[in-house]
Amino acid sequence: MNDLADYKRANNKKKYVEDFPEGILDVIETDYPSEYFLLLEDRTQITTLFTKEEWIDILTKSRNSYRCHIQRMNLTRKYSAQGN
Repeated sequence: MNDLADYKRANNKKKYVEDFPEGILDVIETDYPSEYFLLLEDRTQITTLFTKEEWIDILTKSRNSYRCHIQRMNLTRKYSAQGN
């Protein structure tokens, strides 16, 4: 990851929001499959696997996924209430 501003610009596109937000382990499984395998095999501690920049990337992706999920849920409630 170059920096947080580059990350935000790269992920600025509108995307379909999944029904389930991505947790930290979901992001690790997708972006760092070899490290995820080490975690599953209980060969290492999670804190030693990633640099500070990688942690920021992982946490930011997970947070953004939850933010989109919450916004979607709020919109669903708003339009459901208007329809009744």
